[in-house]
Amino acid sequence: MKIVIAGGGKVGGVLCKDLSGENHDVVIIDRDPKVVESLVGLSDIAGFVGNGANPELLKEAGVSDSDVFIAVTESDEINIIASIVAHKLGAHEVLSRVRNPEYSNQLSFVQENLGISMMINPEMEAAQTILNSIRFPSALSIEAFANGRVRMVEVRVSPGSQMVGMQLSRFREAFGKVLVCIVQRGDEIYIPDGSFVLREDDLLHVTGPFQNLPAICKVAGCFTRKIRSVMIIGGSNIARYLLRILDRAGMDICVIERDRAIAESLAGEFSGVKVIIGDGTDQSLLEEQHIESYDCLIALTGIDEENLITSLYAAKKKVPKIVTKVNRTQLLHVLGDTRLQTIVTPKRLVADKIIRFIRAMSATLDSKLEAMYRIADDRAEVLQFEVMRSSAVVATPLKKLPLKKNILIAYIVRGDELIYPGGDDMIFPGDHVIAVTFEHDFDEVDDLLTDEARK
Repeated sequence: MKIVIAGGGKVGGVLCKDLSGENHDVVIIDRDPKVVESLVGLSDIAGFVGNGANPELLKEAGVSDSDVFIAVTESDEINIIASIVAHKLGAHEVLSRVRNPEYSNQLSFVQENLGISMMINPEMEAAQTILNSIRFPSALSIEAFANGRVRMVEVRVSPGSQMVGMQLSRFREAFGKVLVCIVQRGDEIYIPDGSFVLREDDLLHVTGPFQNLPAICKVAGCFTRKIRSVMIIGGSNIARYLLRILDRAGMDICVIERDRAIAESLAGEFSGVKVIIGDGTDQSLLEEQHIESYDCLIALTGIDEENLITSLYAAKKKVPKIVTKVNRTQLLHVLGDTRLQTIVTPKRLVADKIIRFIRAMSATLDSKLEAMYRIADDRAEVLQFEVMRSSAVVATPLKKLPLKKNILIAYIVRGDELIYPGGDDMIFPGDHVIAVTFEHDFDEVDDLLTDEARK
């Protein structure tokens, strides 16, 4: 596919790397020559320097015959204008990032009337991710498949847990229709079989019906009670979106924001929310506000280091649930294993959503990519496909399917039935298949098969 990206910032940089790595023909446009030079040097892509909304530059970059145009500059207005121009020039699909809360209620109108295929708000996506984490606080992360009927959660095996020394063949007997898809042990990741034995501090990515997952959290030793109080550090747009969608009834919420104008604006918009003007990294202020009494701390300032420091202090104070916004994820590797819990990276959320869209475009009629999540430090993917009649996986027992290495068929969803598959189970047209893989470029369910089997 030919893909033109306007904007080489955080999201644009991630997209250049990921999409060129999946063998797409990528062109980057950015005003800064150094940014273009850096991205072209890091990835096998072409680059143009200039305004991404300039029609002549877009023509020169080949937008007229592009499959996808993506506008992710720092300016919402430039993104919208560039998207309209790209649509008029003939780009097949047009995706645009829009961040301003004033536009958030107009996304559907703009999308429907201006020829934009998809509009994405990274702050709103991050807020929704945080909300999911608050609703299921025992998990480090949680993703949904099959319209929410199947969930994947990430949990840590705590010291002294009954899971220590447990063989995975016993998991179904103990917890019902659940499956450990990935085990992260230090720097190593595994798609385990039934003989795999769990150890203390293993990170497990477990999938199954939602009602079966709390028991796993309890046995793993990471169960957290329902969240009734939240302290938010930073009155960012993410905080504003979160407060809008959070069920605040009966919940004690405190926001700490150093900018007086932002703090007063939040206090005016959200009655019942306690807003403090101050530095959220000031430990004396956090103690004064009794940080240790809150069920959850969410660090949302615009500075990664501040978020990490505040989160580490909250962990020291034994706050049960901690959510940290981090864009420069390399900082986490520098810190090492600090027991930070839920990490939210808005640029990654947006990039993954765009890549899901592009992979769905690439898919043949044999299947349709419906969902894609990256887990285990982005080294593994969980994919959901809808299976069509002509797929090569249809009507063959799973034990006879010539799957590639390190592929796990986690679930088959057939109508109202959730099938935790064994070797004799088969996939049929209309099924939805959830699979786990270390590969990063699967567009369709047949990609799970060896190259020889697809010929």
